Amino acid sequence: MGFDTSWLLKMAVVFVEDAWILVGPKADLWSAAETVGKDLRYFCYGNFFFDDQELREREGTDVVEFATFDEALSAAVAQLAGGRHKLGIDSVDGASPKLVSAPGLQLIDARATAAFFRGARAIKNPLEISLLRGASALTEVALGNALRDAKAGMTEYELAARISSEMISQGGSPGFVVVTSGERSALADAYPTRRRIGANDIVRIDVGATFGGYWSDTARTAFVGDPGKDVMSAFAATSMGHRKASEMVAPGMTTDALFHEAVAAVRQAGLPQYMRHHVGHGLGIESHEYPTIAASNPVTLREGMVVNIEAPYYRPGWGGMMSEDTFLVTATGAEALTRLDRELFVIPG
Repeated sequence: MGFDTSWLLKMAVVFVEDAWILVGPKADLWSAAETVGKDLRYFCYGNFFFDDQELREREGTDVVEFATFDEALSAAVAQLAGGRHKLGIDSVDGASPKLVSAPGLQLIDARATAAFFRGARAIKNPLEISLLRGASALTEVALGNALRDAKAGMTEYELAARISSEMISQGGSPGFVVVTSGERSALADAYPTRRRIGANDIVRIDVGATFGGYWSDTARTAFVGDPGKDVMSAFAATSMGHRKASEMVAPGMTTDALFHEAVAAVRQAGLPQYMRHHVGHGLGIESHEYPTIAASNPVTLREGMVVNIEAPYYRPGWGGMMSEDTFLVTATGAEALTRLDRELFVIPG
């Protein structure tokens, strides 16, 4: 939790083929031990006090303490380097760590050169897929329950709070909870407010939670009362683009082809002016991962990738809408990890 809430704290995993060391704040030592178990090797830094000597001896936890993150990281690298001459660095925030000493090692940004880690992250292993399934499932339960109980007159805050509490009760941690209504539904990724959801409002909901460190990302659209022709026409058009791209997800498909087909489907279905910069993205330990499903830099989908498909529409002064779903690329096609009804939800007016 400390790592999630403070940009000042740093963590790293240093690994070779058959061994690894976790580097992190001392305050997270026993949380790490709870998660990893007796195989934990933890090089920690910073000041924090546990009355844990007896427990360390009983559990046999391999813990080494350092003053700073850089010192702990350098020691972990030195311990595992052996005769190796290259160190590949992958960083979620894009900043390469500073090694106090790495004698004889050539440091490589493994995301920029040969995209090694980026490609490795894109192909999920069975454990990762299981965690992504769990994240998607709990988010759908939370969203479905909240939509079922949504009523005209409640505030965006109240609906967002219901979604968040349901996420927590299902074992997840709320990440982002976008609940926008009326003209505010055209605001991309805006926080909810005290605005009361009223008759003839579009309600756009885009939410994500984490489960075991892995993200979900699901979006649905609702309407208060009976939607008119304009709303249904726009929703049908965006749904067509969403459906077209969803049906095309398969190994061998390229991201640029998916993008062009989705945008063309929306335009042909009733929004001829429709434009987008992307219609989806990868999903994993970050809410937006490689590959981005866009017109540029085409990427071929491969078995084991997990991608999100979306075709949002934002018209300021009128409203916005979207559906978003998560798919696992399989050997023969795709498996939907999200199964919540994709039709326009109707909230009683």
